Amino acid sequence: MIVDLDALLHGPVAQVWGRPAIYTPPSGALGGTPVACVAVLSAGDRDWRSGGSGVTTPARIAEVRASEVAVMEIEGTLTVGADVFVIDKATQPDADRLLWRLELK
Repeated sequence: MIVDLDALLHGPVAQVWGRPAIYTPPSGALGGTPVACVAVLSAGDRDWRSGGSGVTTPARIAEVRASEVAVMEIEGTLTVGADVFVIDKATQPDADRLLWRLELK
């Protein structure tokens, strides 16, 4: 199945899936210039492991197209509406590297 990312993130469905956001790199990186993008927010689970024991806690996840933000850095922020999240981890898990998957705190 082929998914049209433009349709999902900028079309009529975007009102349900994607939300306007602003990525701001950490100070010093890229001059700290904010970049407008569309983020799809979801909640996942985060595993915390230490010495053989672990805890799973809810995590906030966002996905942003790499074509909108070329470089995502940890400690940068993602502002969605009135909420400001700090990027804890940024990966590109899909084979084509079309999306950034962000773990937010």
